[in-house]
Amino acid sequence: MLKVIDRSVAAVAALLVAATAVAVCLNVFFRYVLESGLVWADEIPGFLLVWIAFLGAYLAIRREGHIAFDLLVAKLPPRPRAVLQTLIDLLVVGFLVLLVRTSVEMIARVGGREIETAPIPQGVFMAILPIAGMLMIVGLAVRIVARWRRAPWR
Repeated sequence: MLKVIDRSVAAVAALLVAATAVAVCLNVFFRYVLESGLVWADEIPGFLLVWIAFLGAYLAIRREGHIAFDLLVAKLPPRPRAVLQTLIDLLVVGFLVLLVRTSVEMIARVGGREIETAPIPQGVFMAILPIAGMLMIVGLAVRIVARWRRAPWR
């Protein structure tokens, strides 16, 4: 199931990168060839970049690809290392819970307002915050469970 989610998230991120590239290229063409820029083509790629970044953050959690200062952690014996890594993951989960809660409240307040350059509600672009937050919580939960299942002292 998680592999399907991972592939789906990667595919959506790739599509958003392609859509961003197309929008930017169209804007360059319209601005420099037709001498009339596309108003939305500046704002929407910026919003899509946020989606790309948060989907990428989920994929990095799943692949353990985030930057970590683990020099000292790696020197610990297996059990204390697992405890410390789990504590760190739980702190990140706590932050993500706050992110999800706060972003849902924010979307409820201002999500219905349209962006300035197109008739698209801001909530469409803000939705990535709770979506990615929940995905990252699931990714970290899976990591924590896997860490303790493969524990060498069991």
